Amino acid sequence: MLDSLDTLLTRWSKYLDAELLTVVLLLLGFGLVMMTSASVATGDRLFGDESYFMVRQLMFIGMGLVIAIFVFQVPMKFWQNVGVAFLPIIIILLLAVLIPGIGKQVNGSRRWINLGFASIQVSEVAKLIIFMYLASYMVRHGDRLKSDAYKPLLMPLLVLGVIGGLLLLEPDFGTVVVVFATGLAMLFLGGVKLSRLALLLLSTIVVMVPFLMMGYRGRRIISFLDPWKDSTGIGYQVTNALMAIGDGGWLGSGLGGSVQKQFYLPEAHNDFIFAVLADEFGFVGIVITLFLYAWLVKRAFTIGLNADKKKQYFGAYVAYAIGFWMGFQSLFHMGVNLAILPPKGLTLPFMSYGGSSLLVTIVAMAILMRIHREAVVGTVKKKVTRAKGKQAVKTRPARKTVKKTGAIHV
Repeated sequence: MLDSLDTLLTRWSKYLDAELLTVVLLLLGFGLVMMTSASVATGDRLFGDESYFMVRQLMFIGMGLVIAIFVFQVPMKFWQNVGVAFLPIIIILLLAVLIPGIGKQVNGSRRWINLGFASIQVSEVAKLIIFMYLASYMVRHGDRLKSDAYKPLLMPLLVLGVIGGLLLLEPDFGTVVVVFATGLAMLFLGGVKLSRLALLLLSTIVVMVPFLMMGYRGRRIISFLDPWKDSTGIGYQVTNALMAIGDGGWLGSGLGGSVQKQFYLPEAHNDFIFAVLADEFGFVGIVITLFLYAWLVKRAFTIGLNADKKKQYFGAYVAYAIGFWMGFQSLFHMGVNLAILPPKGLTLPFMSYGGSSLLVTIVAMAILMRIHREAVVGTVKKKVTRAKGKQAVKTRPARKTVKKTGAIHV
């Protein structure tokens, strides 16, 4: 029996990336513990059930793992072919979110489509689809993107602009920042010169500054410069997050010991879960959390590099995109909690409460695992023949699934 189990584990080790699986499970487990601790008071106050959010988060994790098993079976060639087809669907859904009666408004933002039995945050799904589209575009036009011409850049920039504009109307400025940062990073890896990207980044900042300074967002940015000036008003979230982090000290107040999460810190189980983590686990917990996300990003880049070496360029781009996405979003979330960045609604991957965010993140990990599988074992097939009365195993290369254009050099 032990031999059979060892054989099974050896077989699956060829298909699954052990490091990626380990860090994902650690983040899911730690995230569930932190989300439960941060949501006890809110669950009791809103629903009379301290475990309300924990039960739902467990349900989302279970659903995500089931979906991930199916997604893992899908070849990357499929995603490469349908990336363009999914893009107009996402744009239509982002438009539908803005229509009263279809879009669901929460805390002044209209980001969800109400299905009756559940609500879907379209912007979370949009991230993954946009990155797949960009990866597909860069494979098709890799050589042209490396040239000095600006025409090949028009289409991806137009897509980013349209998606970004729709997200700003919700408003969801945090997702806009993550999408643009990841998109520009992907273009840089695709061979676009840094000087051209710097010009595009400067143009983007010039265009977005007026949107930033309008209405409530403008007041939040002004408050970010001195949150203590209006600590009971517009700066309430930031000041309470800073107090929670300060209370943590080196070792923290212990699991469940945070005072700020007891109705003082809004969205403690979501946008400000990192502040609760720092309160209960202190500086040591912050360092461990940073290590886990750095490990995840490093693993995504390694998988992308391995796919690049096998000339599986679409998979490589997608892996790099997922790495940048997870890295940028986690850093932006922590930056907001630490008052290093202006407040914006961004979840902490794997930890913050939210079905759409968690499901899409788990699906992204399944795709990353699929890229690893195709890069490591997807290029060899076994052919069993009989020779001189004995079985002989021969290998032959599998049919290539990705074009040779668009190579990336990292």
